[in-house]
Amino acid sequence: MNCIECKATNPENSRYCNQCGAVLGRSLEETVQKKIRDRKAVELDITESVAARLMKWTGWVTKAGLVVVALFGLLLGKSYYDVRSQVKAGETEIGTAVAEGKKDIEAVKQETASLKDEVDQVRSDIEGYKQTNIKIATLQKQLLEVKDQVLDLSTKTLKVKTLETTGAGHSGILFGNPGCDPVPKDSKLGYCAQGSPPVLTQISVSGESAPVASRSPIGFQDTSAGAKPACAANNRGTFYVEKGATDKPFLCVQKNTGAYAWMEVVTR
Repeated sequence: MNCIECKATNPENSRYCNQCGAVLGRSLEETVQKKIRDRKAVELDITESVAARLMKWTGWVTKAGLVVVALFGLLLGKSYYDVRSQVKAGETEIGTAVAEGKKDIEAVKQETASLKDEVDQVRSDIEGYKQTNIKIATLQKQLLEVKDQVLDLSTKTLKVKTLETTGAGHSGILFGNPGCDPVPKDSKLGYCAQGSPPVLTQISVSGESAPVASRSPIGFQDTSAGAKPACAANNRGTFYVEKGATDKPFLCVQKNTGAYAWMEVVTR
C-alpha cells in the first residue's frame, strides 16, 4: 500500500506509514481536508495566543500610562491642566481646519462636476462639427457630380446679396410658372412675372404691384438710333421716334384688316 503523503510503499495490513507516520487507507480528498483542518487549528491557537499577549500588554501599558499621568499631575500641577487646555485648543483648531478642508473639497467637487458638463458639451460640439464636415463633403461630391450641368433649386429658397451671371452666351431670368407671391416683411420689394401674356412686375411690401416699365422714375424713353424697323407681330405695341427738329412718335399696331403698320401718334 502506497502512502498518499510521502509515496512510500508499506505492507497491506499497515495502518500507519513506516516512513512518515501518516494514516494509510485515506483518499486524497480526506487527506487534504485533514491538512486544512489541522492548519486552521494551528492558526486559531496562534491567534488566541497572540490576542492574549496583546491584552496582557495592553493592561500593562494602560497601568503604566495612568501612573505617568498621575506623576505628571503631581509634578507639574497647574502646568498639566494648561497642557490639556492647549491640547483642547489644538483639537478645536484642527476641527476647524478639517471643516474648512471639507468645504474646499466640496467646492472642488462642484467645480469638477461643472467642468465635466463643459467637457461633455465640447465633446458634443466636436461630434456636431464632425457631422457638419461629413455633410460638407457630401455637398462637395454632389457639386462635382453636377458640374457643367443645371442645378435644380426649384424646391429651395435662395437668398443672395448679388446675382452675377458668367460664362459664354446670353444671360437671362426665366419664369417657369408665372405668378406673384406676397413679398416677405424683411424685404423691400420683389420681382415676378404675371398675367397672360406674362408681364415683368414689381411688387412692394404693401402688396402694390405694377409693370416694371411704369416704375421708371424718368418715364418711357426711345433709345433707337437706326432706321425705323418693319412693323410686325413680334414688335406690335412698341414705339419708335423719328428724331429731328420735331420728334415724330410712331406706334406699331395691327389694323382691322389684319395687317401691321406704324401709326403716327398725334396730339391734338
